[in-house]
Amino acid sequence: MLGDEWFLSALAMLAERPALIERLFLTKQVNEEGIYRVKICKNGQWQVVTVDDYFPCHPKGDPIFSRSTSNELWVLLLEKAFAKLHGSYLQLVARTGFVNEALLDLTGCPSITYDMSDEYV
Repeated sequence: MLGDEWFLSALAMLAERPALIERLFLTKQVNEEGIYRVKICKNGQWQVVTVDDYFPCHPKGDPIFSRSTSNELWVLLLEKAFAKLHGSYLQLVARTGFVNEALLDLTGCPSITYDMSDEYV
């Protein structure tokens, strides 16, 4: 619904390597305070972002933006931290980023994009 599928696609790619996701979290366990610290590489510098576990929700309680298929918080927490680092959730849409940019922010490693469309084959 938010339009940050480029960021969520990068998260899906990292989910294939759980150690890469785990490395982003400084707070490793669910806690009663609901405070989590994650690190994101913005402009080539790792930055620590602190977020809580309050998420924008529909009136019936479902999260408005990202969600997981189980009771996992990591997707929602990383999206919230990424939004906080960029100013707001709406800034993620205004940014109209690319998957390789999100991968750089989440891993600190540059990536390459290949155009596999028919006109280049």
